[in-house]
Amino acid sequence: MPFGLALIAAFGCSLCIGVAAVLEKVSADREARVSSLQIGLLLRLLDDWPYVLGLALDGASFLLTVVAVQNLPLFVAEPVIALNVMITALIERLLFRRRLRVVAWVAIVGILVGLSLLALSGGPERAHTAAAAVRWTVILLPLGVAAIGSVVATRNRHSATVALGVLDGVAFGGTAVAGRMLVVPHQFWQILLSPLLWSMLAYGLVGLLLFTIALQRSHASIVGASTTASQSIVPIVVGIAFLGDSPRNGAWAVAIAGMVLTLAGTLAIAVTKVAPDLSGPTPAPGAPRHPAGDSLPG
Repeated sequence: MPFGLALIAAFGCSLCIGVAAVLEKVSADREARVSSLQIGLLLRLLDDWPYVLGLALDGASFLLTVVAVQNLPLFVAEPVIALNVMITALIERLLFRRRLRVVAWVAIVGILVGLSLLALSGGPERAHTAAAAVRWTVILLPLGVAAIGSVVATRNRHSATVALGVLDGVAFGGTAVAGRMLVVPHQFWQILLSPLLWSMLAYGLVGLLLFTIALQRSHASIVGASTTASQSIVPIVVGIAFLGDSPRNGAWAVAIAGMVLTLAGTLAIAVTKVAPDLSGPTPAPGAPRHPAGDSLPG
């Protein structure tokens, strides 16, 4: 696949995830706050159309992720996909009629420069075959993430919310790693026999559940900020260490500068406070049916 089309797939994935996060936050706030990994929470949310629409966008992002990571090194694909947290933050702030501070606009410029550097350093590239130990670690890791998440979800402190964001970032990042390692057979139906495909689905389910629980505890942009680092860094490290990802013509300095600028800018936008609009505050979309816990300031 041409490099440009693979980049467009990564951008499309980022857009789908960013919009889905806002829709899922609206629905998550309408449910009683949970303190465990309850599949029943997801089942209840299926009655809420914003959440269902968010899931549809997540499904589209899943397919776009596979297209992107099959054709791009993870150090290019992941920073682009991580832009979803910027999209989420911007949408949330538009809904609340707030304006971005100067630091946020500087961060946006940094992101654009970073993405340009990544585009210069990257190229279409297939993953190398990973060792069996690495492959099976990636396949089985969703079980470990789910086990740790079930313990963290019982805690009510802010640090637990951050930890949930980090864990769902590991899960979503695992989706990208498994997708990068996935070999698409000539007879396409045989992909159903691949443990990596089912591992991707498991990562997605665990990540979605952890993300929904974290959304009940804080703003979508704050949860997204804690997710971004692990969702980006873990796949990048795995890709470079085990899958043979490398910049074009050995341009490591350009690639590293692009990664740092993109990820730093994305995190800066996610955590930077915004100035209130003079027109006054706008109520949050969707009145809660049940108390969902105190929200942290965004």
